[in-house]
Amino acid sequence: MNEPCVYIGIDVAKATLEVSPFDKGKSSIDNTKKALASLLRRASKLNTPIMLCCEATGGYEKLLITMALEAQIPIALLHAKAVRDFAKSKGILAKTDRIDALVIRAFAEQNKPRAIEPSPQWQADLKGLVDRRERLLLMKNAESNRLDPLPSKVLVKSITRIQKQLAKEIQVIETAIEELIQSAPELLESVRRLKQVKSIGNNTAQTLIAHLPELGQLSDKQVVALAGLAPYNQDSGAFRGVRRIQGGRAEVRRVLYMAALVAIRYNPILMTFYNRLKERGKPSKVALTAVMRKLVVLANRIMKDPNFIPV
Repeated sequence: MNEPCVYIGIDVAKATLEVSPFDKGKSSIDNTKKALASLLRRASKLNTPIMLCCEATGGYEKLLITMALEAQIPIALLHAKAVRDFAKSKGILAKTDRIDALVIRAFAEQNKPRAIEPSPQWQADLKGLVDRRERLLLMKNAESNRLDPLPSKVLVKSITRIQKQLAKEIQVIETAIEELIQSAPELLESVRRLKQVKSIGNNTAQTLIAHLPELGQLSDKQVVALAGLAPYNQDSGAFRGVRRIQGGRAEVRRVLYMAALVAIRYNPILMTFYNRLKERGKPSKVALTAVMRKLVVLANRIMKDPNFIPV
Protein backbone atom coordinates (compact mmCIF):
# COMPACT_ATOMS: atom_id res chain seq x y z
CA MET A 1 0.00 0.00 0.00
CA ASN A 2 1.38 3.43 -0.98
CA GLU A 3 2.39 5.72 1.86
CA PRO A 4 0.14 8.84 1.98
CA CYS A 5 1.66 12.06 0.66
CA VAL A 6 2.08 15.10 2.88
CA TYR A 7 0.99 18.22 1.00
CA ILE A 8 2.57 21.49 2.08
CA GLY A 9 0.61 24.58 1.06
CA ILE A 10 2.66 27.70 0.39
CA ASP A 11 1.18 31.15 -0.13
CA VAL A 12 3.74 33.19 -2.08
CA ALA A 13 4.12 36.97 -1.93
CA LYS A 14 6.85 39.25 -3.21
CA ALA A 15 8.80 39.40 0.05
CA THR A 16 7.48 36.51 2.14
CA LEU A 17 6.02 33.01 2.02
CA GLU A 18 3.42 31.57 4.38
CA VAL A 19 3.76 27.80 4.83
CA SER A 20 1.06 25.47 6.14
CA PRO A 21 2.32 23.77 9.33
CA PHE A 22 4.16 20.49 8.78
CA ASP A 23 6.85 20.55 11.48
CA LYS A 24 7.92 22.74 14.39
CA GLY A 25 9.64 25.28 12.15
CA LYS A 26 8.49 28.80 11.26
CA SER A 27 5.46 29.15 9.05
CA SER A 28 6.32 32.63 7.75
CA ILE A 29 9.65 32.97 5.94
CA ASP A 30 11.36 35.40 3.59
CA ASN A 31 11.20 34.85 -0.16
CA THR A 32 14.99 34.57 -0.44
CA LYS A 33 17.41 31.83 -1.45
CA LYS A 34 18.68 31.39 2.09
CA ALA A 35 15.22 31.08 3.65
CA LEU A 36 13.95 28.79 0.89
CA ALA A 37 17.00 26.54 1.22
CA SER A 38 16.20 26.17 4.91
CA LEU A 39 12.54 25.37 4.12
CA LEU A 40 13.53 22.70 1.59
CA ARG A 41 15.92 21.10 4.09
CA ARG A 42 13.10 20.95 6.64
CA ALA A 43 10.71 19.41 4.12
CA SER A 44 13.25 16.82 2.97
CA LYS A 45 13.70 15.56 6.55
CA LEU A 46 10.10 14.27 6.72
CA ASN A 47 10.03 10.48 6.61
CA THR A 48 7.15 10.38 4.16
CA PRO A 49 6.44 11.41 0.54
CA ILE A 50 5.85 15.16 0.28
CA MET A 51 4.67 17.66 -2.29
CA LEU A 52 5.00 21.42 -2.08
CA CYS A 53 2.04 23.31 -3.55
CA CYS A 54 1.76 26.99 -4.49
CA GLU A 55 -0.21 29.26 -6.81
CA ALA A 56 1.04 31.28 -9.76
CA THR A 57 1.67 34.79 -8.41
CA GLY A 58 3.04 36.77 -11.32
CA GLY A 59 6.53 35.31 -11.12
CA TYR A 60 7.23 35.57 -7.38
CA GLU A 61 6.89 31.79 -7.17
CA LYS A 62 9.69 31.12 -9.69
CA LEU A 63 12.55 31.04 -7.17
CA LEU A 64 10.69 28.51 -5.00
CA ILE A 65 9.91 26.29 -8.00
CA THR A 66 13.47 26.46 -9.36
CA MET A 67 15.05 25.58 -6.02
CA ALA A 68 12.56 22.76 -5.34
CA LEU A 69 13.25 21.19 -8.73
CA GLU A 70 16.99 21.50 -8.19
CA ALA A 71 16.59 19.78 -4.81
CA GLN A 72 14.41 17.10 -6.48
CA ILE A 73 11.49 17.87 -4.17
CA PRO A 74 8.08 17.52 -5.89
CA ILE A 75 6.21 20.79 -6.31
CA ALA A 76 2.87 21.57 -7.96
CA LEU A 77 1.69 24.89 -9.38
CA LEU A 78 -2.03 25.41 -8.79
CA HIS A 79 -4.51 27.59 -10.62
CA ALA A 80 -5.34 30.50 -8.28
CA LYS A 81 -8.99 30.75 -9.37
CA ALA A 82 -9.56 27.04 -8.80
CA VAL A 83 -8.13 27.31 -5.29
CA ARG A 84 -10.24 30.39 -4.51
CA ASP A 85 -13.41 28.68 -5.79
CA PHE A 86 -12.54 25.68 -3.62
CA ALA A 87 -12.27 27.97 -0.58
CA LYS A 88 -15.66 29.50 -1.30
CA SER A 89 -17.19 26.04 -1.70
CA LYS A 90 -15.99 25.27 1.82
CA GLY A 91 -17.47 28.50 3.17
CA ILE A 92 -14.03 30.08 3.67
CA LEU A 93 -14.59 33.72 2.77
CA ALA A 94 -11.81 35.31 4.83
CA LYS A 95 -8.48 35.74 3.10
CA THR A 96 -5.12 36.01 4.84
CA ASP A 97 -1.72 34.53 3.98
CA ARG A 98 -2.10 31.87 6.66
CA ILE A 99 -5.62 30.96 5.59
CA ASP A 100 -4.50 30.82 1.95
CA ALA A 101 -1.67 28.42 2.79
CA LEU A 102 -4.10 26.12 4.61
CA VAL A 103 -6.60 26.30 1.73
CA ILE A 104 -3.87 25.43 -0.78
CA ARG A 105 -2.97 22.38 1.31
CA ALA A 106 -6.61 21.29 1.58
CA PHE A 107 -7.13 21.78 -2.16
CA ALA A 108 -4.08 19.63 -2.91
CA GLU A 109 -5.14 16.90 -0.48
CA GLN A 110 -8.49 16.62 -2.24
CA ASN A 111 -7.38 17.03 -5.87
CA LYS A 112 -3.94 15.33 -5.85
CA PRO A 113 -2.25 17.76 -8.26
CA ARG A 114 0.43 16.72 -10.68
CA ALA A 115 4.01 17.71 -9.85
CA ILE A 116 5.88 20.03 -12.21
CA GLU A 117 8.25 18.16 -14.50
CA PRO A 118 11.79 19.55 -14.75
CA SER A 119 12.19 21.35 -18.07
CA PRO A 120 15.28 22.35 -20.05
CA GLN A 121 16.61 25.88 -19.62
CA TRP A 122 15.65 26.78 -23.18
CA GLN A 123 11.97 26.37 -22.23
CA ALA A 124 12.08 29.26 -19.75
CA ASP A 125 14.31 31.32 -22.06
CA LEU A 126 11.93 30.85 -25.00
CA LYS A 127 8.89 31.81 -22.93
CA GLY A 128 10.60 34.98 -21.73
CA LEU A 129 11.58 36.01 -25.27
CA VAL A 130 8.17 35.16 -26.77
CA ASP A 131 6.42 37.15 -24.03
CA ARG A 132 8.73 40.12 -24.59
CA ARG A 133 8.05 40.07 -28.32
CA GLU A 134 4.31 40.04 -27.68
CA ARG A 135 4.53 43.06 -25.35
CA LEU A 136 6.64 45.00 -27.85
CA LEU A 137 4.17 44.21 -30.65
CA LEU A 138 1.30 45.41 -28.48
CA MET A 139 3.14 48.67 -27.78
CA LYS A 140 3.87 49.15 -31.48
CA ASN A 141 0.22 48.57 -32.37
CA ALA A 142 -0.85 51.01 -29.65
CA GLU A 143 1.37 53.68 -31.19
CA SER A 144 -0.15 53.00 -34.62
CA ASN A 145 -3.63 53.43 -33.18
CA ARG A 146 -2.66 56.90 -31.95
CA LEU A 147 -2.26 58.02 -35.57
CA ASP A 148 -6.01 57.76 -36.13
CA PRO A 149 -7.40 60.38 -36.12
CA LEU A 150 -4.26 62.08 -37.39
CA PRO A 151 -2.74 64.22 -34.59
CA SER A 152 -0.50 67.26 -34.98
CA LYS A 153 2.81 67.06 -36.86
CA VAL A 154 4.78 67.12 -33.59
CA LEU A 155 2.86 64.11 -32.28
CA VAL A 156 3.18 62.26 -35.59
CA LYS A 157 6.97 62.67 -35.46
CA SER A 158 7.07 61.48 -31.86
CA ILE A 159 4.90 58.43 -32.60
CA THR A 160 6.97 57.59 -35.68
CA ARG A 161 10.21 57.72 -33.67
CA ILE A 162 8.78 55.40 -31.04
CA GLN A 163 7.52 52.99 -33.72
CA LYS A 164 10.96 52.81 -35.33
CA GLN A 165 12.62 52.13 -31.97
CA LEU A 166 10.08 49.45 -31.12
CA ALA A 167 10.63 47.84 -34.53
CA LYS A 168 14.36 47.67 -33.77
CA GLU A 169 13.70 46.09 -30.37
CA ILE A 170 11.35 43.55 -31.93
CA GLN A 171 14.07 42.59 -34.40
CA VAL A 172 16.54 42.16 -31.54
CA ILE A 173 14.15 39.77 -29.80
CA GLU A 174 13.44 37.91 -33.06
CA THR A 175 17.19 37.41 -33.54
CA ALA A 176 17.58 36.19 -29.95
CA ILE A 177 14.74 33.69 -30.45
CA GLU A 178 16.30 32.36 -33.64
CA GLU A 179 19.70 32.01 -31.97
CA LEU A 180 18.11 30.14 -29.07
CA ILE A 181 16.31 27.77 -31.45
CA GLN A 182 19.49 27.06 -33.38
CA SER A 183 21.37 26.33 -30.13
CA ALA A 184 18.85 23.75 -28.86
CA PRO A 185 18.47 20.72 -31.20
CA GLU A 186 15.30 19.50 -29.46
CA LEU A 187 13.66 22.91 -29.81
CA LEU A 188 14.80 23.26 -33.41
CA GLU A 189 13.26 19.89 -34.31
CA SER A 190 9.97 20.72 -32.54
CA VAL A 191 9.64 24.02 -34.42
CA ARG A 192 10.48 22.32 -37.72
CA ARG A 193 7.85 19.61 -37.24
CA LEU A 194 5.09 21.97 -36.13
CA LYS A 195 5.73 24.16 -39.17
CA GLN A 196 4.95 21.19 -41.41
CA VAL A 197 1.28 22.00 -40.78
CA LYS A 198 0.01 24.49 -43.32
CA SER A 199 -0.96 27.66 -41.43
CA ILE A 200 1.50 27.14 -38.53
CA GLY A 201 4.38 29.55 -38.95
CA ASN A 202 7.32 30.64 -36.80
CA ASN A 203 5.38 32.75 -34.29
CA THR A 204 2.66 30.15 -33.81
CA ALA A 205 5.11 27.27 -33.38
CA GLN A 206 7.26 29.25 -30.95
CA THR A 207 4.27 30.38 -28.88
CA LEU A 208 2.80 26.88 -28.70
CA ILE A 209 6.09 25.46 -27.44
CA ALA A 210 6.60 28.34 -24.99
CA HIS A 211 3.08 28.52 -23.53
CA LEU A 212 1.88 24.94 -23.95
CA PRO A 213 4.89 22.83 -22.86
CA GLU A 214 2.48 19.98 -22.03
CA LEU A 215 2.13 19.27 -25.77
CA GLY A 216 2.85 15.60 -26.39
CA GLN A 217 2.50 14.66 -22.71
CA LEU A 218 -1.28 14.78 -22.31
CA SER A 219 -4.34 13.45 -24.10
CA ASP A 220 -5.95 15.47 -26.88
CA LYS A 221 -8.89 16.39 -24.63
CA GLN A 222 -6.58 17.60 -21.86
CA VAL A 223 -4.55 19.76 -24.23
CA VAL A 224 -7.71 21.25 -25.75
CA ALA A 225 -8.89 22.14 -22.24
CA LEU A 226 -5.52 23.70 -21.35
CA ALA A 227 -5.71 25.85 -24.44
CA GLY A 228 -9.17 27.02 -23.39
CA LEU A 229 -10.87 25.54 -26.45
CA ALA A 230 -13.03 22.86 -24.82
CA PRO A 231 -16.77 23.60 -25.26
CA TYR A 232 -18.61 23.36 -21.94
CA ASN A 233 -22.35 22.66 -21.64
CA GLN A 234 -24.68 25.38 -20.32
CA ASP A 235 -27.65 23.15 -19.46
CA SER A 236 -30.07 23.22 -16.54
CA GLY A 237 -33.19 21.07 -16.27
CA ALA A 238 -35.06 21.24 -19.57
CA PHE A 239 -33.01 24.25 -20.69
CA ARG A 240 -30.28 23.55 -23.23
CA GLY A 241 -27.89 26.47 -23.57
CA VAL A 242 -25.18 27.17 -26.10
CA ARG A 243 -21.90 25.42 -25.31
CA ARG A 244 -19.06 27.89 -24.72
CA ILE A 245 -15.30 27.77 -24.33
CA GLN A 246 -13.77 29.34 -21.24
CA GLY A 247 -10.53 29.61 -19.27
CA GLY A 248 -7.28 28.29 -20.67
CA ARG A 249 -4.26 30.11 -21.98
CA ALA A 250 -5.00 33.32 -23.85
CA GLU A 251 -1.60 33.45 -25.59
CA VAL A 252 -2.19 30.02 -27.13
CA ARG A 253 -5.72 30.87 -28.27
CA ARG A 254 -4.51 34.11 -29.87
CA VAL A 255 -1.95 32.43 -32.14
CA LEU A 256 -4.28 29.53 -32.91
CA TYR A 257 -6.97 32.01 -33.95
CA MET A 258 -4.61 33.63 -36.47
CA ALA A 259 -3.44 30.21 -37.65
CA ALA A 260 -7.04 29.09 -38.10
CA LEU A 261 -7.80 32.14 -40.26
CA VAL A 262 -4.92 31.12 -42.52
CA ALA A 263 -5.91 27.43 -42.42
CA ILE A 264 -9.46 27.95 -43.71
CA ARG A 265 -7.97 29.63 -46.80
CA TYR A 266 -4.81 27.65 -47.52
CA ASN A 267 -5.01 24.27 -45.72
CA PRO A 268 -7.16 22.03 -47.97
CA ILE A 269 -8.19 19.61 -45.21
CA LEU A 270 -9.11 22.26 -42.65
CA MET A 271 -10.73 24.42 -45.32
CA THR A 272 -13.02 21.49 -46.20
CA PHE A 273 -13.73 20.84 -42.51
CA TYR A 274 -14.61 24.51 -41.93
CA ASN A 275 -16.88 24.71 -44.99
CA ARG A 276 -18.67 21.51 -43.98
CA LEU A 277 -19.48 23.01 -40.58
CA LYS A 278 -20.73 26.19 -42.23
CA GLU A 279 -22.97 24.17 -44.55
CA ARG A 280 -24.47 22.51 -41.50
CA GLY A 281 -25.49 25.94 -40.22
CA LYS A 282 -22.72 26.50 -37.70
CA PRO A 283 -21.86 30.19 -37.09
CA SER A 284 -18.48 31.30 -38.46
CA LYS A 285 -17.07 31.81 -34.96
CA VAL A 286 -18.07 28.30 -33.87
CA ALA A 287 -16.62 26.75 -37.02
CA LEU A 288 -13.38 28.71 -36.61
CA THR A 289 -13.07 27.58 -33.00
CA ALA A 290 -13.45 23.99 -34.17
CA VAL A 291 -10.55 24.55 -36.58
CA MET A 292 -8.48 25.92 -33.68
CA ARG A 293 -9.21 22.70 -31.77
CA LYS A 294 -8.11 20.64 -34.76
CA LEU A 295 -4.84 22.59 -34.90
CA VAL A 296 -3.96 22.13 -31.23
CA VAL A 297 -4.83 18.40 -31.40
CA LEU A 298 -2.63 18.09 -34.48
CA ALA A 299 0.22 19.87 -32.66
CA ASN A 300 -0.21 17.51 -29.69
CA ARG A 301 0.06 14.44 -31.90
CA ILE A 302 3.11 15.83 -33.69
CA MET A 303 4.89 16.37 -30.36
CA LYS A 304 3.79 13.01 -28.98
CA ASP A 305 4.81 10.79 -31.90
CA PRO A 306 8.09 11.49 -33.76
CA ASN A 307 6.85 9.30 -36.62
CA PHE A 308 3.56 11.16 -37.05
CA ILE A 309 3.47 12.96 -40.38
CA PRO A 310 0.86 15.73 -40.68
CA VAL A 311 -1.00 15.80 -43.98
